[in-house]
Amino acid sequence: MSIVGIKGALVRLVPPDRALHLENTLAWMNDPETTRSLKLNLGVSRQQEERFFEHVESGRPNSFHWAILDEVELHVGFIGLVGVDWINRCASGGLVIGNRSAWGRGLASDAVRVRSRFAFDQLGLHRIDGHTVNPAMKRVYLKCGYRPEGVAREKLWREGGWHDVEFFGLLRADWAQSEGARL
Repeated sequence: MSIVGIKGALVRLVPPDRALHLENTLAWMNDPETTRSLKLNLGVSRQQEERFFEHVESGRPNSFHWAILDEVELHVGFIGLVGVDWINRCASGGLVIGNRSAWGRGLASDAVRVRSRFAFDQLGLHRIDGHTVNPAMKRVYLKCGYRPEGVAREKLWREGGWHDVEFFGLLRADWAQSEGARL
């Protein structure tokens, strides 16, 4: 049986499944090219990834995680909403496209749009935060209606040097305007 999940134009977001997604995750999280702009970039053990799946499968009310499938059902990454603050109706987003063949195909942008639609229409959130050092992710944020909100100068040490971290935010009203949705 195939899980329908949440569909976009190019991707489908489905619940992470250890049996289907663990091996990909281990490969991606131990690939320096994939993790170079992630906070967790020193590699992971099978036990660490097992704990990640235990956390995700626990169904905590302040986080949502999905595996990203492309148009031919290939698992290409993960996306989530974490730190959901139900009082202030906001959350932070996270995304990794681990499958290199998926890079540059618009899948990240579509996944972010699908996640935003879910956050605003289904959860009633008001705001989603994001941050990045990755120029490709910056383009995704801007393409999806996020607005730049600031820079933390020299916050991240990578490849022998300091890098600025850029912060972005998407309000429900910004999303509605960028997607032509009704408030």
